[in-house]
Amino acid sequence: MKATTKEQFEKWLRGVEDVDLEFKEAKNNFSKGRGSLNDYCAAIANGNGGKLILGIQEKPRIVQGTDWRKGTHTKLSHELWESLRIHIDVEEYFYEERRVLILHIPKHPVGIRVKSGGKADKYMYPIRRGESLGEMDDQKIREILNEGQADFTAGNVKGLLFDDLDKNAINVFRHKLAKKSGRKEYLNFDDRKILCNAGLIDSNGISFVALILLGKEDVLRKYLSDAEIIFEWRNNPQQTNYDFRKNWRAPFVSIDDEIWETINVRNLRMPFQEGFFQREIWAFDEKSIREALHNAVMHRDYSLKGRSIFIKASPQSFYIESPGGFFPPVTLDNYLQEKSWRNRLLAEALEKIGLVERSSQGLDDIFEQTIRDGKGVPDLFKTNSDAVRLCIPAQVRDKDFILYLERISNERQVHLSFEEICELEKIREGQKSIDAEFKEKFLRLGIVESIGKGRGTKYILSQKYYETIGKSSRHTRLKGLTRNQIKELILNHIKDGKECTVRNLMMGFPECKAKDLTNMLQELKRERKVHFEGKSNQKGFWKMIR
Repeated sequence: MKATTKEQFEKWLRGVEDVDLEFKEAKNNFSKGRGSLNDYCAAIANGNGGKLILGIQEKPRIVQGTDWRKGTHTKLSHELWESLRIHIDVEEYFYEERRVLILHIPKHPVGIRVKSGGKADKYMYPIRRGESLGEMDDQKIREILNEGQADFTAGNVKGLLFDDLDKNAINVFRHKLAKKSGRKEYLNFDDRKILCNAGLIDSNGISFVALILLGKEDVLRKYLSDAEIIFEWRNNPQQTNYDFRKNWRAPFVSIDDEIWETINVRNLRMPFQEGFFQREIWAFDEKSIREALHNAVMHRDYSLKGRSIFIKASPQSFYIESPGGFFPPVTLDNYLQEKSWRNRLLAEALEKIGLVERSSQGLDDIFEQTIRDGKGVPDLFKTNSDAVRLCIPAQVRDKDFILYLERISNERQVHLSFEEICELEKIREGQKSIDAEFKEKFLRLGIVESIGKGRGTKYILSQKYYETIGKSSRHTRLKGLTRNQIKELILNHIKDGKECTVRNLMMGFPECKAKDLTNMLQELKRERKVHFEGKSNQKGFWKMIR
């Protein structure tokens, strides 16, 4: 363990308490309050590991130092090992002559939860939830246990014979492999050799990957009956009964195109005019739909029984459900940043024949294309430990946004990355946050503009955007009125002889706080334009000075 530097310590001090960073006062002892020392150490370990720093007053955050375990801190690491069975380095550190203890807590061993659970401990298997501790839930338990899970699809199928594989499917596989690799000699390989080269069979037998991609229907039913894909179409997404349904349990390489064609028959073309040119967007973008399907096949948990890949489509949306939640370390908070493969051999096989990207860029591509098509953002909000559920909008919500992105790229001669496009979509939707990494670039290019100052700063698409699409009034509403404009409107209101109270004004200016309106009235009073009549704010009102 390297000794902590002053720069690193001060960075931690400026940090936000979260799943990987915790401060405790512990001036003379460790307060057990909402959890013991074991609880906090186990909770941090059950996340991704982190730091527990003792000797810090939390509100306001001040380094006050600690006398706890003075002279005996070197024994603490061993004591924690005896309790938790993880090695935690305990560092005695002096900051401006004040002693603190830094506990460097590693991440839990792969596939193993760290148990607190002693008599003096509040939790059995604790985890952090923001600044608080809690008992580990089923989803987190499954995530950790899955970390040590072997690749199910890489295992061999006991009793499966080479004749159980579909010859036509093997031929499709051979041609796709030759095309993707650029090796025409693969076309002359016999069936067994081509599958050996692709790693789907070996001297010990035939893998589940070969069964999934190439197995005959009756063989799939016998050995892996849940390798099924169900499609339902509804003309109205709200109706209970489907208008069309089809099931596939067949070698996937043989049905991949058929599934897309079944969806595409119901595709809707949405034309729109751009100057003299007419463009079109389809409800179901082929690349996005195929990516969603391939991801579901590649990442589903084949060890789960009684579950199938389920597709529901309508003129409004495309929904696909893949059994098994995200595979760690992927979560609902990081699915566009983190990548992992539950079925690595299957992922490798699909990549070799050109159906997926091993870099797992498929979800990124789906999000980018959907936003570029003006349909909004796909969502996975129904995803949990049981299944990954992806919904892709099918209807164009904002055609003008499509043109705006293209004009920005052409006029400014800049390439907007996937992350930047996502950020612009958040701004278009009126979300308050904006990634600092993109803020300066957007402002410099004139893509967005800011409203307000300090922590209250908000960002909207630029005035030029709203002028271009003929909606300048919307820009005015989003940007809001200036302080002087609001004061002028207040005066106009009072000139009409109406009773004016702060409560009345709040109805007319809902975006303003009562305190701000009161301050503006006081400013008008100092300018000798209005005065207050009455003994109290509840019974009095403001009037114009004549």
